[in-house]
Amino acid sequence: MYPNLNIIIGHMGEILPMMMARSERAFKPGNGGANQRSLAETFHQQVHITTSGFFTQPPLRIALDTFGVDNILFSIDYPFSTNEMGMEFLNAIDLPDDQITKIAHSNADKLLGLKS
Repeated sequence: MYPNLNIIIGHMGEILPMMMARSERAFKPGNGGANQRSLAETFHQQVHITTSGFFTQPPLRIALDTFGVDNILFSIDYPFSTNEMGMEFLNAIDLPDDQITKIAHSNADKLLGLKS
């Protein structure tokens, strides 16, 4: 309904990555309502998530599988997490450097218009 609306959800997408497969079945197009796209399509096109203090690899993996690397934004979740914890997490991510750069800042730069 709002194809130009972008949403940012904190805390590694809350519970959405864990519920994606079940939600896809319940809300698929033609299953009632006015859904014209699958949830996965909508999420990849319009929903972005932040790390928000979730600094371990398993939640990142499921977030990558659910949202894709282009939709993940790094954030700390101060005062519940520290900058040092965030840096340790970024340094431990087992992805190519260009994908870590996207998570660290490029995705936010693009989405929020922080750099031209």
